[in-house]
Amino acid sequence: KAQAEQVLSQLGMNMTGAINMFLRQIVRDRAVPLSLSLSSEQSLYADLLRAKAEREQGIEGISASQLLEDMDRIIGEAESGV
Repeated sequence: KAQAEQVLSQLGMNMTGAINMFLRQIVRDRAVPLSLSLSSEQSLYADLLRAKAEREQGIEGISASQLLEDMDRIIGEAESGV
């Protein structure tokens, strides 16, 4: 738990916000979301390949700006106890 909190802190998040964001995205997308990572670009490359394959199958995502807005809103709600 402490190690996870440390990683989340480096990403500018706390445990409650991350869990709420994770659960809301599962409900919204009806799928387990991709993870945020501090690891090497190999992980990013794998995520990009997966996203490309999903687009080719007709699965559409959201824009980066919309994702950031959603994250800010969800984190704010989690931190305020909503």
